[in-house]
Amino acid sequence: MTLRVQILKDKFSQSLGLPFKELLPTSAIEQALAELKIKYKQRLFDRIITLWAFLSQVLDTDKTCHNAVSKIIAHLVEEEVGSIQFWHKDLNSKQTI
Repeated sequence: MTLRVQILKDKFSQSLGLPFKELLPTSAIEQALAELKIKYKQRLFDRIITLWAFLSQVLDTDKTCHNAVSKIIAHLVEEEVGSIQFWHKDLNSKQTI
């Protein structure tokens, strides 16, 4: 592995939120999904956040779901979505999770 790749991998694994949102913007993902005609059922986390979390989890040394969900929560807080309100709203919704 080259030094540049290792530096990027270390940076991503040490970030609090979802670092792929900067490298892989929502618009690029939406365009690819539309071109490929990929359908996605609504779940607790949307397809963009799920992809960013998955990519972060794959590169992180701690590959646990707990760590991935922690990064999602950090992202939501960073985006000014209160994590308590978020969980409360979705746990009381009628949607299947």
